[in-house]
Amino acid sequence: MPLDALLDRQLLIISGKGGVGKTTVAAAVSVLVSRYNKRVLVCEVEGKRALSSLFGSDELTPTPRELRPNLYGMNISAEESLKEYFDVQFHMKRLAKPLVASQLVYYVTHAAPGLRDLLMLGKVWHEAVRKKSFDVIVLDTPAAGHAVSMLRSPAGFLQAVPLGPMARNAREVVEWLQDPQKVSILLVSMAEEMPVNESIETTQLLEERLGMDVTATFINMLYPPLYEDRHAEETFRTLENPEQLVEEAKRAKAKLNAKSTAALFEAGSFYLARRDLQQEHRQVLVAAMKDTSRIVDLPFMFRESFGKQEIDDLATVMRDQLAS
Repeated sequence: MPLDALLDRQLLIISGKGGVGKTTVAAAVSVLVSRYNKRVLVCEVEGKRALSSLFGSDELTPTPRELRPNLYGMNISAEESLKEYFDVQFHMKRLAKPLVASQLVYYVTHAAPGLRDLLMLGKVWHEAVRKKSFDVIVLDTPAAGHAVSMLRSPAGFLQAVPLGPMARNAREVVEWLQDPQKVSILLVSMAEEMPVNESIETTQLLEERLGMDVTATFINMLYPPLYEDRHAEETFRTLENPEQLVEEAKRAKAKLNAKSTAALFEAGSFYLARRDLQQEHRQVLVAAMKDTSRIVDLPFMFRESFGKQEIDDLATVMRDQLAS
């Protein structure tokens, strides 16, 4: 997927198994797009609160907040979306506020199939298509299973409620989501057995049930090579015990502390074994995606904390791979 395709979409949907780093990738994607003079809105749905900490910001609210130049953040809830729907569609702002504050709205939004998800997707659609306040919207969805259900919600709602103003809006959202020139799905995975299997399954579900393709798959937290010098790594792989490591160090005219040598050897051996296993799982995912999805490798960052600088660094890694 060329970088231009990423920049030209109205909506970028970030999906993947829980715990694989979707929010981190959503933040980095939004930073990357904002670098190209695009006005970007990154959205988290109800129940998610991690975006604000990545940007060093207060918790996000239903009102877009500027996180950095060209980049805004917002939290989307079904209740707030319903309130805005009443205001925009029926000009009933006075009625909407007490209605949303009541228990009735809770039961209503949970009774109709997919209504909560539809309201939140409708809010995103309204920002992108009607208000056009932003060039690109990045949506950080729930875990993959819920994300697929969320994206199916407009069609599911139409089956239950085929007529009326909400049905008309749902139909518009369905058509928009299935337009590959306007909406792209970016899948996030890790090079582990369960995330890889779920990523493959999610891709199939999106294609078969929604007619939506995964534009790019980000393989997150990959261990980089142990050494920049490939010969050095190959030499380390031949070592069978810490004593041989000491001998190699002597040949290189380097000194190793005897007490730390065993720990160093064990750490290096574990690292290489872990990296080899990651590469095996990565190949399974690459083979499954074939030419349908662009693979983007994201490195594991061995740092004490994770914040704005790390997000910028990940955005740069994405740019280099997508632009090549």
